[in-house]
Amino acid sequence: MGSSLRGRLATALMVAGPAFFLIVFFAVPTGYLFSSSVLIAEGMFPQEEPTLDNFRLLLSSALYRGVILRSFVVGLGVGTLVVLLSYPLAYFLVRTSSRWKGVLIALSLSPLLASVIVRTYGWYVILNQDGALNNALLAIGVIEQPLRLLPSTPAIIVGLAHALMPYGVLSIMSALNAVNPALERAAMSLGATRTRTFLTVTLPLTWPGVAGGFILAFSISIGAYATPAILGGPAQETMATMIRNFMLALLDWGLGSAMGVILLASSLLLLVIAQLLGGRRSAAPT
Repeated sequence: MGSSLRGRLATALMVAGPAFFLIVFFAVPTGYLFSSSVLIAEGMFPQEEPTLDNFRLLLSSALYRGVILRSFVVGLGVGTLVVLLSYPLAYFLVRTSSRWKGVLIALSLSPLLASVIVRTYGWYVILNQDGALNNALLAIGVIEQPLRLLPSTPAIIVGLAHALMPYGVLSIMSALNAVNPALERAAMSLGATRTRTFLTVTLPLTWPGVAGGFILAFSISIGAYATPAILGGPAQETMATMIRNFMLALLDWGLGSAMGVILLASSLLLLVIAQLLGGRRSAAPT
């Protein structure tokens, strides 16, 4: 009885620290965000009467609907690009027997070592009208006038995909490491081509890693601030940059909180859908 009680007490103490951290630094701010979203703010001071006018305004205005839609387009574009670029790299890193494998893995994860500001301004130097890309295209005669690549939504997608690609690589590598290469060899020994083996054996078995990489990239990118602010600017605002403007420029905490609730709810909805789809896939007969 005594050892069992001590074990339960030790478990409770281990859980208490993380639980306290989550309550203080996540649950309480999130609760304040929800409460502020249903209050009309005059200056920086929310009024006492709850209302849904903030959400009505955000969802009825073409300007704000465009910002929300652009954020989802950025999230879908970044998630898709991350998966498409990460999969072949992850497959090579898992299957290679090179003695430089560790170095190659480190290089593939190297974007995590640089500040997001440094990475984003690197893309700014490459993509602006006087940047490296336009100068190279002009030098080889592909274009006659510099391309206007900034500010633009595609530039935001490229910048975020570069920053989030390591998450896709790690997620897909984890799934590939769980796949026995003998299954692929068996399929090819039975007459399947490499393409068919990949589509019918490797890809289905690594689908959880693909979905995980996509969800990570999507969730992070729709809430990213620095990259859209630098590569998109005021002309290509996303929900994160709009929240900043509501809070600090317009001092309208009600609208800013409502936009934050929409952003948070979108991420949570995606996670729920992914969990449901993952459950159905794992329960499907094989």
